[in-house]
Amino acid sequence: MIQKTLFTLAILSAGTAALAECPQNMADTGDGVYVSFNDFYVRYDRQADGSVIEQEVYLEDGGGFRVHSISGAFVLQSWDTRHGALIGNTSEVTTYAVGVENLPTLFPGQTWQGSTVRRHDDGTTNVETVDVLMEPETGMSLGACSYASWPIRVTTTGEDGGAYVDRLTYLPTLGFAIYHGGSDAGDSFVPDMPVAISTEPPMVNGDGVMVGAAAGNPTPAPAPEAPQPSK
Repeated sequence: MIQKTLFTLAILSAGTAALAECPQNMADTGDGVYVSFNDFYVRYDRQADGSVIEQEVYLEDGGGFRVHSISGAFVLQSWDTRHGALIGNTSEVTTYAVGVENLPTLFPGQTWQGSTVRRHDDGTTNVETVDVLMEPETGMSLGACSYASWPIRVTTTGEDGGAYVDRLTYLPTLGFAIYHGGSDAGDSFVPDMPVAISTEPPMVNGDGVMVGAAAGNPTPAPAPEAPQPSK
């Protein structure tokens, strides 16, 4: 009986470990979910109202961003950061003409357009039009984890007519969007693609290079050379 109990506990422990490695739903984001890229990582924390705070940290110099958003597509406030600390006078607050309470709950195939005002710490403002396009559902692999995903394209047009396109992927089971970067409308774009996801913080070696699960699927080492005959 004791051996059977220990065996059962071992199985449950293994299952729990596997679940922790691949966050499954919104409840798993209570202590943060970490998405790793090649040279930076992002921590996502869901708030009580369903909004999300994401903290992006670059490994090379500790630079990054902190963004408070709804579904990733509707940014409420952002800051520049250094090693996770907020940099003064870098905050931007975005207000929506329809009010935050009237922003849509996104789903595949949906489009939305609205007017926004982005206010900087120095008091200057940008009046902009935001167009959101949610593309059809697809799938995303993050290391050993796979998720249903909804690609998002957010186009922000300023008063001068210039447009900037941000690209994200929303993970509906987790309730947050992964940001891939952006570019001016019409320019070529190479997205930043994540390599791993976990409920545990990523680990780096002494050189600041990600190791273990945070590194995703590493490139296999080359095959050893055949031994050379001695001379």
